[in-house]
Amino acid sequence: MSTETPRPVVVGVDGTQGSLDAVAWAAHAATLRKVPLRVVHAFAWPLLHIPAAMWQLGPEDGLRAHADSLVEEAVRTARDTAPDIEITTTVETDFPLPLLVDLSRDATYVVVGTAGRGSVADVLAGSLTIELSARSQAPVVVVRGTLSPERTDNLVVVGVDGSPLAAVAVEVAVEEAARRRARLLAVHVVRQGVTARSGAADTAAGLRLLEEALAGWRHKYPDLPIEERVLMGHAAGHLIELSAAASLVVVGARGRGGFTGMLLGSVSQALLHQAQCPVVVLTRECRAGTPAAA
Repeated sequence: MSTETPRPVVVGVDGTQGSLDAVAWAAHAATLRKVPLRVVHAFAWPLLHIPAAMWQLGPEDGLRAHADSLVEEAVRTARDTAPDIEITTTVETDFPLPLLVDLSRDATYVVVGTAGRGSVADVLAGSLTIELSARSQAPVVVVRGTLSPERTDNLVVVGVDGSPLAAVAVEVAVEEAARRRARLLAVHVVRQGVTARSGAADTAAGLRLLEEALAGWRHKYPDLPIEERVLMGHAAGHLIELSAAASLVVVGARGRGGFTGMLLGSVSQALLHQAQCPVVVLTRECRAGTPAAA
């Protein structure tokens, strides 16, 4: 019998509706995997960017009380989604990014929400999400879109490009689809600019790539509905369009390092900003032994 400690689904909360949507998604995911949920909030002195713990006579007590109330609300939201789930909470006087990255080492997923469009909070949240997705040692889930009942658990989309990271994305997507009793759509996109003749050859090659990527999973899950699709054009545009009818999109992010904007590839960045459903992003940091695929 395995004695390995279950790796929780970690969700970051900040009191916004977007973070409560993330909590609901995370609670459902934790229930499906039979692992605990860990609700996390970090707070710091907002104007001077000084962690509240550094203030002897500052606003720490007020910030702490506010933080505790945010976490309590998040726990209630989680209970509404999954009444019997095991929940732990973490409230730290720290900045969100380093705390979430640290907790990602032992997490199944790290889940975050989004702020309202066009707001300053949205810009800040977007920057944090990109850095978190690039540095996390667990897959990061960014909960976007409207979690309406008619969309729940019907379709999981995964982008496949033949890379080792895409193979991990396929594994995560298959396991998610199986747990959610969803259909799986595996997509390979051929770039624009090919001739009709070369396009036909690229389509055939893309179908072979998809067949190879999914062969073992078809054997493991013979009853899982799997569709393979080769499309022409830009991967980001196609995946964003498909996200409108999906409950989840899974991608591997092949950033090149350096500046924040280069930490993730263009496809994953576009999805983080424009997808109409939750997005799972995997990077090289979480390639080996990905907890979510266990």
